[in-house]
Amino acid sequence: MLKKAFIAFMDHFEGYICQILLVFFVTILMIQIILRWFGMPLTWSEEVARYSFLWFIMFGACYATRLSALNRVTLHIMYMPSWMANALLIIGDIFWFVFNLAMAWYGYLSIQELLELPYYTPGLDWNLAYIYMVFPFSFLLMAIRVLQVDICKYILKWEIIDPDKASVEESKRALMDCPEDDPACEEVRRYTECSAEEEKK
Repeated sequence: MLKKAFIAFMDHFEGYICQILLVFFVTILMIQIILRWFGMPLTWSEEVARYSFLWFIMFGACYATRLSALNRVTLHIMYMPSWMANALLIIGDIFWFVFNLAMAWYGYLSIQELLELPYYTPGLDWNLAYIYMVFPFSFLLMAIRVLQVDICKYILKWEIIDPDKASVEESKRALMDCPEDDPACEEVRRYTECSAEEEKK
């Protein structure tokens, strides 16, 4: 039981980090706005929010990789045989994997330079080396997630559901359960029918 909970946590921990960071920097900015209205602005809040947002973006990219939800141009792949489409996707993932490793390595080198020649933030006097550690860590984690998704998809043959498609299907199910006399549902039904006709054309 504990092992399964730990594996589930490690499988989605970037999402938990993103939730914490989002709440944190939104709260900090809200406090800054309120205090500025009273004429007591904080000198460090915007800097903390900026770096929190940076970490949020990097861990968000890792989590999107885990969900296989990053944007791709796949229109041409839809018209290919499955073996050819999978081969192109795997080749693209190989390039992506190598790119992530290269970015992690150069991020590590940049941190080494910042440790030798430190640069401190103006508001909090923090060493940027510690703030920028998110770059090598997140790109390395992204490379691991690329491998994880490809192993699950092509070796273990697990179905990885696209979150966008899942949300569309959920909306369709909700629409089917919608009352017939609801005007909002009727508007959505007309839009769905028009979209389906355009796809057929």
